[in-house]
Amino acid sequence: MLGKKDIRDFGKIYDYLRDGHLRAKELGRQRITVKNAKFTGSPKIQGTSWQYFDFVDCEFTGQYSISLEWLTDSTFTNCDFKGLFGLGDADDVKFVNCTAKGESILSFEARSRGLVFEQCSFVNKLRDRNHVGAIMCNGEVSFIDCTAEGFALDGYKKLTLRRCTTRSAVLGTASTGLYDDISQMPYSDFLLEDCDFTRGVEMVNAKLNSLTMRNCKIRIFKTASSIVLGDVLIEGIKEGHLDISSSDFRGKLTVRNCSSLLSFREHSFRCGGCIPAHTLLENITCGSSPADVTSTYGPIEKWEDPTPNKSFIIRNCKIPRLHVDWAQTEHLRIENCQLGHLFIRNGRIGKLEIIDCSLMHLDVSDTQVQSQDVRIPEGGKISGHVTVTKGSNIKLLPR
Repeated sequence: MLGKKDIRDFGKIYDYLRDGHLRAKELGRQRITVKNAKFTGSPKIQGTSWQYFDFVDCEFTGQYSISLEWLTDSTFTNCDFKGLFGLGDADDVKFVNCTAKGESILSFEARSRGLVFEQCSFVNKLRDRNHVGAIMCNGEVSFIDCTAEGFALDGYKKLTLRRCTTRSAVLGTASTGLYDDISQMPYSDFLLEDCDFTRGVEMVNAKLNSLTMRNCKIRIFKTASSIVLGDVLIEGIKEGHLDISSSDFRGKLTVRNCSSLLSFREHSFRCGGCIPAHTLLENITCGSSPADVTSTYGPIEKWEDPTPNKSFIIRNCKIPRLHVDWAQTEHLRIENCQLGHLFIRNGRIGKLEIIDCSLMHLDVSDTQVQSQDVRIPEGGKISGHVTVTKGSNIKLLPR
């Protein structure tokens, strides 16, 4: 930026930036505006706190040149960052129309809350795992109307994205390798709303309390190896491919009002519906490739006792090829669905209900149930569809 003044030439303001106690003693809660300043990293500003500052049109550069204990009640507007910055515990801090470039890292500590980035841009053209930029918050952080390319956006306790656009970006949480005592590792709450992830976002191996994803555009979205202790809600996804298999969801899984039409690895949709305590798939439309909603990836050698899944409901869906193989649940209900081919093979199910569904092919081979309400007639020339019940105790309606 041209026309910037070295922060060391700001006199008393520079003294206040280096000594938070002096600033509090002399000015109390009076706000200070720092405009058109250049922070070059020499000398370093470390071990202090910034409070009631408004930075406007400033430039920050350097490697660990700024290392704060606290950053509170402050704003950054039209500021540029290039380097590594430790901004401490942030409380009630907003970045507006700011940029971070290259392999820059802005890090915030675990007590951070009320930290907001709005209309900011994070751009790293390398887009390489070994050369990544990052906004790393060990506490709570929100991004609103931001763009991220080749950057990681981390929120260890809470991460909110609204109306954001990503390209080769990563959404991150705490990882086990950072904690000697795993019980101290935080789990995050993710809220993703009205975002455009079509050019790439990765959210794997996440450690979450909850996940809500609403009205986002995706191309391929995966949650592989993620843990969610509470509930997962995904709704309003109208394009792309959703793969939420190979994940440990322990609360309630709800996927509704979604279209997963893009084929990826020979499937249109994947989820592990028998892992959560309760699963609801509602108003889902899939493409012609199979939709696998149990995703066991092969035979089950040992059935769990008791089964973790108490209810698995599939309602008002349009799925040409639906696979519910190797299902283990207390209650599986498939209701008012338009299905070309339905496979429920090799399952162990407490109560099975198939009600008001249209289909051409049903295969329940080797599935055992304790009770049933299956309103599907046996196949044949009259019914016009095919049914296979070999090795199963399921009784279909007579022709």
